[in-house]
Amino acid sequence: MFIEYTFTMDDGKVLYYKIQFDRPRENILDKSLYPPWTQLDFHQCPHCPLKNEEYSHCPVAIDAHEILIGFAEVLSCKEMDIHVRTPERDYFKRTDAQTGLRALIGFIMASSACPAFSKMRGMAYYHLPFASLHETVFRVTSSYLLRQYYIHKKGGKFDSDFVELKAYYKEMQTLNYHFLERIRAACEADSNLNVLATLFTISSMLSLSLERHLKEIEHLFI
Repeated sequence: MFIEYTFTMDDGKVLYYKIQFDRPRENILDKSLYPPWTQLDFHQCPHCPLKNEEYSHCPVAIDAHEILIGFAEVLSCKEMDIHVRTPERDYFKRTDAQTGLRALIGFIMASSACPAFSKMRGMAYYHLPFASLHETVFRVTSSYLLRQYYIHKKGGKFDSDFVELKAYYKEMQTLNYHFLERIRAACEADSNLNVLATLFTISSMLSLSLERHLKEIEHLFI
């Protein structure tokens, strides 16, 4: 399974990315082939379970570095045509670089080999680009409840109050912050920085204000 993102700018420049959902690779990579900011111990997240003696690079950084290089000279406010192709359907939106990059980086993070992001692989597999905040709340909570169903079927405790979900997105704030520090070292343009700052904001809202956002869509279900 793969998705394709095509960013077409008004000056004729085109950025094209074809991303496989499963991206297996060796744990130890040749450091000369990748920029220093992709190495595991460069602003490594404090709760990262990966060990430097077993992994040479951050899985998310390796997956994202070519994309971030492509956007290094693109401002976040720059309007462009963005086409997204998934196995099931195509999407199109005329929007700013930040919106498209956020969707693509979000997919890469959730489908990467990073253990911390593995809980979002189900959402990544059913990728929805350009999702609104309410769509994100619906997808996140629905995906979480489905995961709880599978946990319950295996004898685990069903978390109907989203306790672990809110804790998880609080952890995501920390992960996004430290990944942002990597990006600061990787590029000078602002779109890469803004997209991570936006992801940080979404994580904050989901961890602190989840009940309020659920209340806003309650009328659709009751």
